[in-house]
Amino acid sequence: MSTYATIMSTRKRQRSIIKPSCQNVAPPSVLSPLLVEELTVNIMSRLPVKSINRFTSVAKQWNTFLSSSYFIRYHIQRSATSSCLNNHRLLGGGSYGSSFRLSDPLLSIIDNPSPYPTLFGRLLSDIWHDPLIVGSCNGLICWIDYRESGNYICYLNPATGTKSRSPYLRYPSSFNSYNLFGFGYDHINDSYKTVAINCDPNGDTVDEKTLVKVYELGAPTTWKKIQSFPYVPKQSGFLDEPCGVFVKGTLNWLCTRSNDSLVVVSVDLVNDTCKEVSLPRFVDTNRYRVVARPNLSVLGGCLCFSYENRQTHFVLWQMKVYGDASSWNVLFNIPYKDIRIDRNIPNYPKPLLMLNNGDVMMQTSELGDFLLYNPMHNSFKYFEFASGTTLFESIVHIDSLVSPCPTRPHRIRGHNSHARLAAGTSG
Repeated sequence: MSTYATIMSTRKRQRSIIKPSCQNVAPPSVLSPLLVEELTVNIMSRLPVKSINRFTSVAKQWNTFLSSSYFIRYHIQRSATSSCLNNHRLLGGGSYGSSFRLSDPLLSIIDNPSPYPTLFGRLLSDIWHDPLIVGSCNGLICWIDYRESGNYICYLNPATGTKSRSPYLRYPSSFNSYNLFGFGYDHINDSYKTVAINCDPNGDTVDEKTLVKVYELGAPTTWKKIQSFPYVPKQSGFLDEPCGVFVKGTLNWLCTRSNDSLVVVSVDLVNDTCKEVSLPRFVDTNRYRVVARPNLSVLGGCLCFSYENRQTHFVLWQMKVYGDASSWNVLFNIPYKDIRIDRNIPNYPKPLLMLNNGDVMMQTSELGDFLLYNPMHNSFKYFEFASGTTLFESIVHIDSLVSPCPTRPHRIRGHNSHARLAAGTSG
């Protein structure tokens, strides 16, 4: 055999040896539709709401997909757990009669190197005339519009511009009575509920002391009366009465027992029932009933209880496992002098948010002063924002696609139509 023939024969054998097998590789035309959909969900769920709204205009199929209940739940769950804070904002209000505003994303605010970054920019023209903000949950803002005599509860998604309101709320009124409200998410039935409590400390029976009603957003029924509170919720003594703190599918209020000690009363939004949740057993609730400024909040998805100790320290406990009294732990105990807080200002410091690195963001005054505190390293970082007006409200809000006008959810091929958010997210 000639040298040329030998070389060509050798090359043929080599090509036959290294030739890749394509038997197990599917051509693009036969890729699984489910795989394509999963990739699309993964990519689109990382986008801000403003960008997603643009994509709904691309095609009817895209609009159906991006408006589906599955995608909306997946998007808000990813936004709530994201460490970048691109979808987290502060909702704040100004002086009496002025509108509420949304801040820029918290990521840009915290990383803004300017000495006095602007806090609130976007005006929420739908919320005005000194409203009571009940809460923000999964992108929906719930508030009471006193232009309507306070008998309607309003709902708004500022990212999509959609809004609605509850049926007329009837409750008794007496000289000493007051009303409390809460807003949260029922993760089992994928619905949003508002709880209204009419309190009359002078009532003779439990039913007369607390009248509790629940409204399910979008439900054809009106307000439903449920089990009365075993105790009367505690009054704050300040401008607005405390709203229910939403955590793990429940709304929670501080209440006073007959012996004037404190206890948490929780409303389960799935079953519309009430139960007691014990405070830390190491806390003398009688001693701190008046002077300690007890308050509830939520950090890292956990219920928190804070109070003032000896007028010199701000103490915050965190319940690691909701409902388990033995899981209360002191998250921090900060001297006021270390964080430059004037204790004569009521309602502050106000815990707002826990970051993934353990930093806790707190509002420290009405004038746009905030603090990032790291309990592990006992380190502080201060932010002074140019808020423009005095703040009376400041809560965390997360952008989402959730509609305050619920419709029958779309079914997405290959996905469980009964998927639910774990327990919802508050601002």
